[in-house]
Order: sequence, then structure tokens, then C-alpha cells
Amino acid sequence: MSKVNNIIQRKNGRLHIFQRMDKYKGKLKSKNYYGRTYVDGADKIISSKTSNKKLAITVLEKWFDEINFKKKHNIPIHDNTFKDCLKEYLKSLDDNVSLSPTSKKGIKNRFNVIQNCKSLLDLRVRTIKVEDINKTFLKWRLDKAKSQKKSLRGATLKGDLTVIGGFMTWCYRNGFRDKRLENIALLLSKKLRHQRTSRVYFTKDEYNHLLNVSRKRVKNGRSNRIRFDRERLHQFIIFMVGTGLRVDECLGLEFEDITFIDRNKSLKAIRNESNLVEDNRYCLKINVPQSKTNSRETYSTASAYFALQRLMKLYKETGMGKIDGNIFQVSSFREGLNSLLQEANLKTKKIGDRIVKRDSKSLRNTFIQFMLDKGVSSNLIAKLCGTSTTMIDKFYTANTAVESMLDVILQTGRTKLKAVS
Repeated sequence: MSKVNNIIQRKNGRLHIFQRMDKYKGKLKSKNYYGRTYVDGADKIISSKTSNKKLAITVLEKWFDEINFKKKHNIPIHDNTFKDCLKEYLKSLDDNVSLSPTSKKGIKNRFNVIQNCKSLLDLRVRTIKVEDINKTFLKWRLDKAKSQKKSLRGATLKGDLTVIGGFMTWCYRNGFRDKRLENIALLLSKKLRHQRTSRVYFTKDEYNHLLNVSRKRVKNGRSNRIRFDRERLHQFIIFMVGTGLRVDECLGLEFEDITFIDRNKSLKAIRNESNLVEDNRYCLKINVPQSKTNSRETYSTASAYFALQRLMKLYKETGMGKIDGNIFQVSSFREGLNSLLQEANLKTKKIGDRIVKRDSKSLRNTFIQFMLDKGVSSNLIAKLCGTSTTMIDKFYTANTAVESMLDVILQTGRTKLKAVS
């Protein structure tokens, strides 16, 4: 607002009252008087909504007094937008010691998507209502998925609304809102709120088929680089299915986090025995420094032991990788794995009336299912995977192979399976 006229100073020069001289098609845009003051690092400008000078001065002086009353009593003055407050919120996450690094990363990743909803970013934080989030963000999210012919899971939408709710609570605690914004998750339909997350895994036949296709792809690679990338992916798959790590945990591992264990050597030292078969003899002790559920120590199967050895041999022979620092030395296997899954015809699977997709997470799910099929307790699996027995029992035990259940029945002599606690 550069063109002004008839500037009147009030309140010891801290309140400027003026008329705008902006014109449109030769006529003044407005004959009303405006007030301007500088407070908390920014200009505040308001229209008196009258061209009567005397009345305008009365209205604007009252407005000035109200602003200073708010300032004196630490009441926020500027009506910040969602976008303005979000910048401060994301900065504050770095200093929040109550959140793990993984949680902070997850929140920021979700807001990377949420920030694309312009209509949400323009909302005023102080006056946002639950319905406003429904009309802006939720509608935008669903419309975008529909245009891309994608189906959003209830858990994904619930996660988005949860981080928005956390942000709004932060706004309340930091004085940008007068009231909490509650029950955001209720914007979702009951069906979406209680939708079960699919834990898609590979059966033993599917897993063996995947590895067979992967080997052929390695052999048929057109260049050394392509063959290297495909071989590294191949060992990543075996390593994941042999450890049950989360994808980010696996990709964050460094060689110093790994200890190679030959149990024959330890048994020989203790009992003068060294006759374990290969599957029971070798394993990895893994220190997981970054995790969704804090750092932990876990162990692998023999397959992961040999996968890591073959990976190290690959690095050494090709010179395309280093046997120090980060193990897999990539941020994602998404593109390569998707190509492999498509070629193996394993990218999608029909479960009931739904078509679900497989990705890197399916490898962790496969480890859990394989362990259950071997008769390993959900309590031990939960410790290895850094999760809860409730999650194991809820999502995986229902899929336990019929052959494994028959083994349990026959071995125990029971006519009914014991209920999982």
C-alpha cells in the first residue's frame, strides 16, 4: 500500500491514519480511512470501513488500544495462517527431545505431502474448525487419489489427520489458538477408521520364484552396472527376509553394526562340540541403532549371514561398493524391486475382494510369517522385530500355513488348537 494521502498521527505517532490513493479505471478504489501500526515485528493494517474522518479516528484508536491490550496480556495479535505456523512447528521438531529421530522424520515426510494442499495452508490457524480440514485437506487428498486411480488406505489418511492434529495441538500450546482442535480422526468414515492394514507377504513358493527370476535378471543384465545393481538388490531381498528388519532400519545399517557368528566355534569352546548343521550354525548379531521403537539388538537367520558375505564379495570384486560405512549404500530399492516384482508377476495379490500391492515392507512381513510357520513364538518374533506380540497375533497368526497347524495338532495330540494369548 504505497500510495496514501492525508496521514494523521495518533497515539504518540504509533498509529497512522490515512486514505488510500490507489485507483482503478481512474477512480479511487476506496474513500475509507485506514489505520496502520507496527507490532511484534510486523505491520498491522485495517480499514475503518468509513470515509467519515472523525468516526474513522474513533474506530481506529479503539482498534489500536485493543491491540496493545492483547500485547500487554500476551495474547497473540497476528492471525497466522496454517502455512506460517507450520514453518515454526517443523523447526521446533528438531529441538523436541520427546520424539525419536524416526518419529520426527515420519512427521516431516507426511507434511511434505500435506503442504501441497494450498487451500489448507491458507486457512487461519486461530479460526480453523474440524469441518474446514474436511473441506480442504481431506477432499483434496481423496480427489487427488481418484484422479490418479489410486485407493488410499484408511491407515494412511488416519496418519495424515493425526499429524495435523498434533500440529494443531502445538498451535494451541504456543498461543496461536484459543481452543484445542479435537476429534479430527472422526472425519474418516467408520469403515476407513477401522480398516485393517494388509500385511502382504510371500509364500515359500512365491519367494523361491522371486529369487529365481532375480537370478536370471542378474545374469541377463546388459552392463556391469546393471548386473551389480541387480545382484545387490538380490542380496537385499535375502537379507530382509532373513532379519525381519524394517526397511529404514535395514538401509540405515552400517558394517560396524554387524557381528558374524559361527556357533560351532562357541560351542566347541564351551562343550567341546562343533557339529551344528549350516542353518543352525551361522547367524548375524545386529545392532539396530535407529528404530521406530528405540535401538535394539537382534539376530538373523543363516540366509542373511551368507547374503551379507556375498554382498561384501560383490563390492570387493567389482570395486563398485565399499566394505565400510553404510551396508547397502542406497536410499531406496523401490524402482529395482518394482521392476523385479512386475517381471515375476508378484507385484499384486488378491486377498478377498481386494487387490493389494507388494513392496519392500512385504519382505519383513515374509520373515515374520516364515518364523510363525516354523513354530517360533510370537513373543520371540516380536523381540527380534522390535514390535508387539499384539501386532504379530492380530495380523499374522491368522495366515499361518495349514501344514504348520497340522504339525502342531499331530505333535501335541490336541484335537483343537490352543488359543493364542
